[in-house]
Amino acid sequence: MTLFWLLVLSATVAFGATLANLTLTGTVPLILDISVTPTPAASAVDLAVTQPQLKVADVTVRTNSPAGYLVTVRSDNVSNGDCSAPCFYSTSTTDSLAFVLYRSGAPIGFAGDTETFIQTTSGIGGDTYTAAVSFDGALALLGAANDYGDFLVFTVSVN
Repeated sequence: MTLFWLLVLSATVAFGATLANLTLTGTVPLILDISVTPTPAASAVDLAVTQPQLKVADVTVRTNSPAGYLVTVRSDNVSNGDCSAPCFYSTSTTDSLAFVLYRSGAPIGFAGDTETFIQTTSGIGGDTYTAAVSFDGALALLGAANDYGDFLVFTVSVN
């Protein structure tokens, strides 16, 4: 009887599978990030002069999304109701000076507090844009020697 079971077990091993499959799958995770690098001019803007296009930052987007990306920019002063368009604003004097924001030389026209900075249809790799502002400080005659500012928030998302 022992010999019988030994023969049965050895027959099972001898007639086992001779082929097996392994399927490998993987995913490349989405890369989507944005950085805003201010220039020294961003923190020392002379509001008493006319400025045609003062470069204030480099905006860099990096992604591997084949669908591209959308970068929006939001003005805190417009969000807070201090201005109807992006502006330098002083909370202590409530004076303001409107400015126009530019992306690599193209003006960004705000219809509310948030506007499209750039939208692409493909975005694999990285792109860098300049952010600049223009204003007419010579005509503003701001009332007091004071600090004025706006806080701009840049957000990137996949199309």
